[in-house]
Amino acid sequence: MAKLSSQQQDELQCAISEFVGAFEVVFRYDWNYSSGMVGDAGASFLEPDVEDENEDWGARGALLERYRALVATMKECGMEPTFPFALENLPGAPKRLW
Repeated sequence: MAKLSSQQQDELQCAISEFVGAFEVVFRYDWNYSSGMVGDAGASFLEPDVEDENEDWGARGALLERYRALVATMKECGMEPTFPFALENLPGAPKRLW
């Protein structure tokens, strides 16, 4: 990984902490509602097939916003995600976005 400037370190720290906070809200503290909202055929949680990601579920919109900010910051810093297993092993082998 490339050496980060002080500004990049601050932006990365902010993006990570905001993402984790939004993730905790959706997947821990608001799980009953979250699990009821997930499940559109042909859509994924990270790419929902809705016009307004915040309508009726502001936590999802906030999580997606923070996720996208984190991804953008990671790319700017030359970082890539580390997956827990090879994506090719998943049914339907999704197209890699990175």
